[in-house]
Amino acid sequence: MVEGAFLSATVESLLHKLASSEFTDYIKYSELNILKLTVFVTTLLTLRSVLHDAEQKQFFNPKIKQWMNELYNAIVVSEDLLDEIGYDSLRCKVENTPPKSNFIFDFQMKIVCQRLQRFVRPIDALGLRPVSGSVSGSNTPLVINEFVIIGREDDKERLMSMLVSGNDNDIDTSGNNNNNKLGVIAILGDGGVGKSTLARLVYNDKKVDEHFDLKVWVCVTEDFDISRITKALLESVSSTIAYVGNDLDDVRVRLKGGLMRKRFLFVLDGLWNDSYNDWHDLIAPLVNGNCGSRVIITTRYERVAEVAHTYPIHKLEPLSDEHCWSLLSKYAFGSGDIKYPTLEAIGKKIAKKCGGLPIAAKTLGGLLSSKLNAKEWTEILNSNIWNIPNNNILPALLLSYLYLPSHLKRCFVYCSIFPKGYPLEKKHLVLLWMAEGFLEHSMVGKVEEEVGDDFFMELFSRSLIEKFKDDADREVFVLHDLVYDLATIVSGKNCCKFEFGGRISKDVHHFSYNQEEYDIFKKFETFYDFKSLRSFLPIGPWWQESYLSRKVVDFILPSVRRLRVLSLSNYKNITMLPDSIGNLVQLRYLNLSQTGIKCLPATICNLYYLQTLILCWCVDLIELSIHIGKLINLRHLDISNGNIKEMPKQIVGLENLQTLTVFVVGKQEVGLRVRELVKFPNLRGKLCIKNLHNVNEACDANLKTKEHLEELELYWDKQFKGSIADKAVLDVLQPSMNLKKLSIYFYGGTSFPRWLGDCSFSNMVYLCLSSCVYCVTLPPLGQLTSLKDLQIKDMTRVETIGAEFYGMTSGGTNFPFQPFPALEKLEFERMPNWKQWLSFRDNAFPFPRLKTLCLSHCTELKGHLPSHLPSIEEIAIITCDCLLATPSTPHSLSSVKSLDLQSAGSLELSLLWSDSPCLMQDAKFYGFKTLPSLPKMLLSSTCLQHLDLTYIDSLAAFPADCLPTSLQSLCIHGCGDLEFMPLEMWSKYTSLVKLELGDCCDVLTSFPLNGFPVLRSLTIEGCMNLESIFILDSASLAPSTLQSLQVSHCHALRSLPRRMDTLIALESLTLTSLPSCCEVACLPPHLQFIHIESLRITPPLTDSGLQNLMALSDLHIEGDDNVNTLLKEKLLPIFLVSLTISNLSEMKSFEGNELQLISSMKNLKIQCCSRLESFAEDTLPSFLKSLVVEDCPELKSLPFRLPSSLETLKFDMCPKLRLFRQYNLPSSLKLLSIRHCPMLKAWYETQRRVYVSKIPHFPVVKIDHEVTL
Repeated sequence: MVEGAFLSATVESLLHKLASSEFTDYIKYSELNILKLTVFVTTLLTLRSVLHDAEQKQFFNPKIKQWMNELYNAIVVSEDLLDEIGYDSLRCKVENTPPKSNFIFDFQMKIVCQRLQRFVRPIDALGLRPVSGSVSGSNTPLVINEFVIIGREDDKERLMSMLVSGNDNDIDTSGNNNNNKLGVIAILGDGGVGKSTLARLVYNDKKVDEHFDLKVWVCVTEDFDISRITKALLESVSSTIAYVGNDLDDVRVRLKGGLMRKRFLFVLDGLWNDSYNDWHDLIAPLVNGNCGSRVIITTRYERVAEVAHTYPIHKLEPLSDEHCWSLLSKYAFGSGDIKYPTLEAIGKKIAKKCGGLPIAAKTLGGLLSSKLNAKEWTEILNSNIWNIPNNNILPALLLSYLYLPSHLKRCFVYCSIFPKGYPLEKKHLVLLWMAEGFLEHSMVGKVEEEVGDDFFMELFSRSLIEKFKDDADREVFVLHDLVYDLATIVSGKNCCKFEFGGRISKDVHHFSYNQEEYDIFKKFETFYDFKSLRSFLPIGPWWQESYLSRKVVDFILPSVRRLRVLSLSNYKNITMLPDSIGNLVQLRYLNLSQTGIKCLPATICNLYYLQTLILCWCVDLIELSIHIGKLINLRHLDISNGNIKEMPKQIVGLENLQTLTVFVVGKQEVGLRVRELVKFPNLRGKLCIKNLHNVNEACDANLKTKEHLEELELYWDKQFKGSIADKAVLDVLQPSMNLKKLSIYFYGGTSFPRWLGDCSFSNMVYLCLSSCVYCVTLPPLGQLTSLKDLQIKDMTRVETIGAEFYGMTSGGTNFPFQPFPALEKLEFERMPNWKQWLSFRDNAFPFPRLKTLCLSHCTELKGHLPSHLPSIEEIAIITCDCLLATPSTPHSLSSVKSLDLQSAGSLELSLLWSDSPCLMQDAKFYGFKTLPSLPKMLLSSTCLQHLDLTYIDSLAAFPADCLPTSLQSLCIHGCGDLEFMPLEMWSKYTSLVKLELGDCCDVLTSFPLNGFPVLRSLTIEGCMNLESIFILDSASLAPSTLQSLQVSHCHALRSLPRRMDTLIALESLTLTSLPSCCEVACLPPHLQFIHIESLRITPPLTDSGLQNLMALSDLHIEGDDNVNTLLKEKLLPIFLVSLTISNLSEMKSFEGNELQLISSMKNLKIQCCSRLESFAEDTLPSFLKSLVVEDCPELKSLPFRLPSSLETLKFDMCPKLRLFRQYNLPSSLKLLSIRHCPMLKAWYETQRRVYVSKIPHFPVVKIDHEVTL
């Protein structure tokens, strides 16, 4: 059904192009055959008149469907011809040359006309009739901004009780379900019944926000990829995620650690997989969360719900007809009373046809809102589409699609190239639509970007695109699952999401694919046949480092001559493009962001159609092409976060630029002057002006008139001294009052111009002043009524902040003035001479909405914090020793939830010594040479969850009644004199799940592992006098809940528990650098990971080895004695998956076949073996997939035969390793990595051609950070 989506709109577009002044002017000079053009136009008009009728009838007449299929292919050829003619027209304009020979175009036009005429002839025989007018109606659909829910009040109440009030003791832990009391709530229901909407309703509830420390929403889709889901969870859990590769075990370990001290809520939306083993593997890292953690799944399948649930399955029933009508009418008429009573009876009948599905009611309501007359409503009620024999499409959704205007249909269908559940970024999608030609000739008086915004919002108003807030409170747009399925079906072969190994039609036009770490040539080798391809779009996570075969860039892509959209974003090995890129003359969108590109080929300036060029985060690119002015259609140039040194002079000719993210001011006769910005009247979005120190005199850049600029950054150079002219320069750079974000760096003036802080900037929400080192006062920023985030940094000459900052003025108004009425976050950093923060001397208090206050490295600041902060939740005071040591005016900070104090001095702030109740949840104290006891404010909190105490030398003891028993995690580091809490108090801490002791509590000599009732993670490092770790023997104690135990660098530790096997919940054990503790005799039965160094394994453990540890999958063992014992005595567990052997100081040859007996072993790592020289034959596991050898300076050789299953082979710091000339690499190898191995590198370089010829798909090779695919 792709023809309906693209055909009508493409025909309209062709007719517009033929009628355009650019085309008619070209015809005059090129002398194209007018008769052929007339026939072409007449044929298009005839076909256009019957297309709407054909689209309706194709569902019931296969011959019409085939006719549309073949017609679309012919129309595409016609479009390509007009694009070629259009390109020649642009070439003539840019190069000032005559048109190409009209003979070629005349001949092609003749062929196109003859082909199209074949589709005109059977029109009557097919029964197609001309249809005049538009199907879209004359009214603009309503935009419903609020989250509309009807008829789900009881469902929400039941789910809320499970989430917030549910008792973990009620969780079913029998049968299929986990035994860690992780609450899993399954919402079961048919597609479109509102499962995701209901989950979103409780997910966004304020009570849920307050109850959980962390919330994450993941769209699962039919492709149940555990690795992708787990990575998505980790990305949300960790605020500073680094790329972790494809090692699922590593991702799981990091996710486990990230959840250790958090009560979380995860939503897995759209679960299809009903395998218990897959479900168990997915949730295994989640059981480390705090008590009360929950997972919500939504699914259409009862078996899936049965596998996952721990609470009773929540079956979501369809809405009643009454509720369906209420929802439909809401979207059709808005929130007010129904003003069209004649439509109500018809509407209720339509609502009945929705089958109780909210998605059907919403989309039909969006459709009907543009058709407010009875005839059109009756037409929809009686449509034959309700009887369509297709179970894959919901009739209500198909109707909503069919009644879309043709220009919206193809925009909607294009969304199917993205994965299901993919967040749609409006600006990005509009640029893609524009590049594909979907926005051309659509609306007079608006630029294409504005047209695209209108199209997007119209799809949103019709509920074909949905909006919600993500975890960072940003707006996210997605397609509902059923709407996405509709888009996929109607796209036919035209749009495709490609997966390696899957099939793809050679006629595909719009194409995306899953970007992997290594995208090899084999993945794309069939693309030589894709002559109609118009979009090449990789989709992957922003943090992933990817590499693409050079063959794809050098040979395949230049051969796909019809490309309009090309993205190579995130491919780190793309350092240059071939000159043949200039042959892609139809290209409108080119994205090279986050690549290693160093220079652009000159031929890129032949791309006269190019509209969007994205070069952000291309840090190796220092210059743009000097002939960039030839790109006369360029509208968006993004060079942000790069290192462009100067602007090419020709860029001033690009008057259509809408986006220019960076403008670099040149030096006098070199580069461009700031006044050249006047030549870009249409700039919007973000603009960063650099090197303003090169401006010698104030000259107006006319920023005031750039009303669509939302974000402005102004940079001087920190190496240059300020000048008198700087203030005049900043004065004339006054932006439009529509500006939302402003940042000023290294400004050299002594004061700021009047416009900065003026109340007329009522749209400004973010402001940063940084390194303005000559300014002695701040501007009146309190007058900015919408400002939410203010950052003041490195203002080294500011000594007092007071009236001028708040914006107090004498006289003028009878209304009370309240400074900073909307400010939510305030940061002062590195203000070394700031001494006083004066209060606001008026009846109103400033900062009524302030939530976060951060003062960092303001070393001279004394006095008081603002005295009335009713909304404050988070305070951080870091290295402000004078402030913390000064008694302050007492006032209530009962709303504070997070406190971070760091100082080398004393802590005297009186607000902290108040014992009034507070809501403190998270507290960190660092330094403080004189802090004999913890503040009363901290101890009086009844909801304190996390406490970190670091390097507080003077802290000797906890208070008599110890710490709040609500604690969930306690971390103590570098507090040597601190006496740990008495053992008899431990049982009161029924929420404590994480405890870290590092270089502290010097009087601590023994530690019982089962003293805290629910402890899950225990880390003890560097406790110098700790002698024993033991297990309390008491019948009154519950079984140990400890899951992770790490003990290291405790030099006095002599004994570990003899009966560690009683720690039945322990999964991870690390024992390293314990020189006085010489043996481990017994291990817990359910261990999954072990790291043991310098401990001798003794009986009874040696009797059965580790054979009884059936869950052990990852073992890290150090030292010759232990390795010899485990290998020679064949004591390794038979289900081991990963083995790391390190710090062997005696072993010269790795011998024996013990590892071959472990068929489950997939990963082997050998590291830091100072004397190891060789591996004997037949020593490596038979089914090994990954072999890593690191820091073995004497290693000279490997076994003659490596396992035939090997996929990854890595060598690092093995300088003597060499392989003989005919060494056989296994054909299964996918990655060969060589780093700091000079002899091995030389071997590879001489043998590469041999292996390329022997191995059909030669692996990815990394040599000292250089990647070859």
